[in-house]
Amino acid sequence: MPEDTQITSAANSTSRRQFMGYAALFGGGMALVSCSVTLPPKTAAEQQDIDILNYALTLEYLEAEFYSAFTGSGPYASKLTDPRVIEYAKEIAAHEISHVEALKKTIDSLGGKYVTKPTFDFSPLIGNATVNDQLFLQLAATFEPVGVRAYLGQVARLSNPELIAAAAAIHAVEANHVSAVQELRVKLGYNAAPTRQTDIAPQSAAKPTSTAAADFDANYSPTPTAFWKALTMAEVLAIVKPVIK
Repeated sequence: MPEDTQITSAANSTSRRQFMGYAALFGGGMALVSCSVTLPPKTAAEQQDIDILNYALTLEYLEAEFYSAFTGSGPYASKLTDPRVIEYAKEIAAHEISHVEALKKTIDSLGGKYVTKPTFDFSPLIGNATVNDQLFLQLAATFEPVGVRAYLGQVARLSNPELIAAAAAIHAVEANHVSAVQELRVKLGYNAAPTRQTDIAPQSAAKPTSTAAADFDANYSPTPTAFWKALTMAEVLAIVKPVIK
């Protein structure tokens, strides 16, 4: 089995300590949904599909929580002032919440158990910066390509054609988010390199393999590349671990 699927059993843990012990963003060995009917054991391919869906679900939990923090009663909602930024935050939050629910239902339908949402803390990324429209869009321009490249890294490893189609549909929406956020940043004068082409965003040309947020470059074109470069589970884990408690 490929390295990415060698995952320890701890499906529902949300502690940072246990989370950091995983080889990916979720626990393997998912328990079957309790019912009165004894279901046949999963094949390795079927279990791998569920594991990949839980990996995707964890990323969608993160994105949904991020955008929700800037909408409605979220802790940073009052910090956004531009109507266009506020509308983008609402629209993308709704998309990410829909992705979460769709993935949970799919995992249920496959007889798997979806992972619970970890506790997220975005303050390590915010630091002492002023929370405003510009910072929100900068962080969005950082998160969105991670999602795009994470899906790209796993979609071909799914064995079920229907799941491949569903994952590709979400992948396309995440790519739309990248372009929309960057287009708005260009319009508002926040994007310092609106013509920069890159297939590794948010990673920078100067440090293309770094997974540290301090080394990322959120300035790139709204249409940044002809072909995105995939991220492995381990690379995604390294990128998002600072915001997992």
